[in-house]
Amino acid sequence: MNTLNSTAPKVLIVGSGPSGLILALSLRRNGIPVRVIEKSAEYRTGSRGAGIMPRSLELFESLGLYQDIASRALTPPLMRVYKMPDGVEVAKEFSLQPWEDPTPAIPYPNSVLLGQCNMDKIMRAELSKCGCEVELGVELQTFEQFDDHVKVTLLRHSLDSGDVEPKTEEATYDWVIGADGARGAVRHVLGLKFIGETTTQKFVVGDVEFECPRLEDRWHMWGDMSTVLASIRATEDKGIFNFIVGGADMISPEEICQNHETVISTLKHYSCLGDDVKFGKVTWVSPFRLNVRMTETFHKGRVFLVGDAGHIHSPTGGQGMNTGVQDSYNLGWKLALVIKGVSSPSLLESFNEERVPVVTQMLDITKDLLQKTIANEQSGWNRSGPVKQLGVNYRWSSIVVDDEKQIQDSKASAYDNQAAGTLAAGDRAPDASELRRITNQRGQTELTRLFQLFSPAKHTVLIFAGKSDYRAALDTLEVYPADLVHSVLVVDPGKAAVTVLASDTLTFVEDTKGYAHDGYKVRESPSGIFVIRPDGVVGARLGSAEGISRYFKAIFDRST
Repeated sequence: MNTLNSTAPKVLIVGSGPSGLILALSLRRNGIPVRVIEKSAEYRTGSRGAGIMPRSLELFESLGLYQDIASRALTPPLMRVYKMPDGVEVAKEFSLQPWEDPTPAIPYPNSVLLGQCNMDKIMRAELSKCGCEVELGVELQTFEQFDDHVKVTLLRHSLDSGDVEPKTEEATYDWVIGADGARGAVRHVLGLKFIGETTTQKFVVGDVEFECPRLEDRWHMWGDMSTVLASIRATEDKGIFNFIVGGADMISPEEICQNHETVISTLKHYSCLGDDVKFGKVTWVSPFRLNVRMTETFHKGRVFLVGDAGHIHSPTGGQGMNTGVQDSYNLGWKLALVIKGVSSPSLLESFNEERVPVVTQMLDITKDLLQKTIANEQSGWNRSGPVKQLGVNYRWSSIVVDDEKQIQDSKASAYDNQAAGTLAAGDRAPDASELRRITNQRGQTELTRLFQLFSPAKHTVLIFAGKSDYRAALDTLEVYPADLVHSVLVVDPGKAAVTVLASDTLTFVEDTKGYAHDGYKVRESPSGIFVIRPDGVVGARLGSAEGISRYFKAIFDRST
């Protein structure tokens, strides 16, 4: 990890939800100074957007967040649907996502539930360790772009109670990131249209306290979205339950949310809960309308949009938060290289090129799930397959290099390319366990995984010694700085006698079980060199050392 940089922030991130926090943490891992502002005077509350998909769990591990998140998160419970109109007898039970066992290539195959308020706390704590604190009560008013900077006007609101006039602040940054949500200021100042539709579905969502052990082990549902649906599930906070009430026939969610007694009476009515449920305080509540929208671009000059600021959709599929943090992880390493001066600003064009097709197809997937849910089809609750995001790829990207035949069609699936067991440049880089790593010149070893060798601040070059001219590859890599590129030499089981010593720039591992060879399809492919980007994507699949220079020429301004 880069040491903390005490210079003035180069990047202003507007918004402190998951997308903004992940981008800030990604930049800090790369040693880039950053400022994060939040319009609200308090951090958000409530367990909204709780679904965390497997690909996001991998991202969180890369940034050092996984253990804290996994220790608090819940496994999604079975869905229990009740027969109406009485709402007492169970009609059916089913799983949102059938359980899958971890594999060497996919260590986290199952989604988990963790409310964003708790997830944000974990992210903020990690960001604080990197010397960055979220500034509450600071609102972006407007900005003006120039060739080499962005001039912003901010309003700093008092965090104390009382009528205190906000103070105006003007500042200059190299880059501005809009992570301020669907109603945020950044997109409006840019003048970008939010293209799409607002559906007729209206909801009240929130959290409520009550004690009822019989409700804790299932996700309970009454009715359906074609009329009114009510659902209740336990959250990770003991005694706090998340609820949703709404659908096509829901009336006046805004009025219901103004009075907590009305919220509880509405929930009681539509959930058919009995007198054994004693309701306590409503800890958070909000009206909600289903929107399916995105901007035509996520990048204009020196300003970028990530997460809900650039795209918003139905919660069916659980893709919103997950897609937003993937936006940020895609942008973070590229922006860091540009700020460091080792890459051209043109590298940032690939953010739009790579993310727009992914988000476009995500909107189609979630809209299809919404239509099935409204039609009361059980498949509308399916949270397996593409929504796990393990198949999200950038095979068409202009900055990936593939020495084998590669899909270059931007209309090819951006979501589910690995169903056939293939692997190409632009795909998610698989993990591999049971690697024996030589840790010193005396030959001492330790077991490790590929995910532990990858870095959010470096490219990692996997060189399979038995399938490539590894010495030519290592010679080629010598020109790249150790703080930007790290090499991993992978040898076949029992072949640890290769006379190459580990160093600061080279990690030497024996693939004891062959999992790395299997995951990267080395045995059935002519390619033996794989360049893994800081965001865990295969940047290059290569048959020779020559391709290494070809790949990095598109990433770095120069090869030294």
